[in-house]
Amino acid sequence: MRSWVGTIVLFLTFFSLHSALAQPKGKFLSTEFKVGSPVKYALSYRHNPGDEVFFPDSTHDFTPFRFLKRDYFPTRTNAAGSVDSVVYTLVSFEIDSVQPLKLPVYLLRKQDCTAVYAPMQMIRLRRLVDPRVKSVILKSSTNLVVLDTQVNYPLFFIILLMAAVLGGLIYWLFGDAIQRRWRQFQLWRRHLEFRGSFQRYLRGAADPKQGVMNVERAVFLWKRYLERLEGKPFTTFTTKEAVSQFPQNPQLEQALRETDAVVYGGVASPQTQESLRILRDLAGRTYLRHRQIILAKNS
Repeated sequence: MRSWVGTIVLFLTFFSLHSALAQPKGKFLSTEFKVGSPVKYALSYRHNPGDEVFFPDSTHDFTPFRFLKRDYFPTRTNAAGSVDSVVYTLVSFEIDSVQPLKLPVYLLRKQDCTAVYAPMQMIRLRRLVDPRVKSVILKSSTNLVVLDTQVNYPLFFIILLMAAVLGGLIYWLFGDAIQRRWRQFQLWRRHLEFRGSFQRYLRGAADPKQGVMNVERAVFLWKRYLERLEGKPFTTFTTKEAVSQFPQNPQLEQALRETDAVVYGGVASPQTQESLRILRDLAGRTYLRHRQIILAKNS
């Protein structure tokens, strides 16, 4: 009897958690499409203003479609909540008469991201040839047709070979420098993205309503950035474990304890923004150290 009661309670809990999440709305902006021609699909989601929402990007599997681009629209907020929306431009080369698409929206949680799917939508293929035609009668024509100039394949392959040799020579002479510049550029771009997002959360820490949430997001972003930079699982580290990775920084422990007190206590203090600046500056020094490592390997 107890096992049945436990099963029912677990089921009701599971159902309530999933039903509490609103379902995104997805819709094709046309009723049919042609093979190889772009088709637009709109995806929108209404949520609480404090929720962090992510839409699928080019890395998502849009099968049977292929991703071309996406256009974001500004968040609209009213008494009913906030609405985020995006329009995808897709293309398909499949010849199925009806082709489905079902996309998710991701909600950032404390531990992970939750995927909430929109209802599956269908779009019909517009055929250019009538499938009912069983046979075609060919008509002969004796009129002369002027042919285009043929491609000089020997010359084409010679040019292709010369380009390959030239490319190999350039890579042999400057390959290390090119790779070094590319790694430096990737490192710089990621750091620039980190600083932009972190600064936004740092300023938001002074907000009386959203301050605690902004502090939590800033600390999570900082851990994720260091995790990718250092190759260590900072998102699973305790405060003590994170501090042990930077023994030369005595201010780090106090800064992390201050942010932990804000996140778990729910009340920010005048010292909160200064603690976030300590985390930001530490990430900056770690970035510069890795940049010097790249330079040293290729010097």
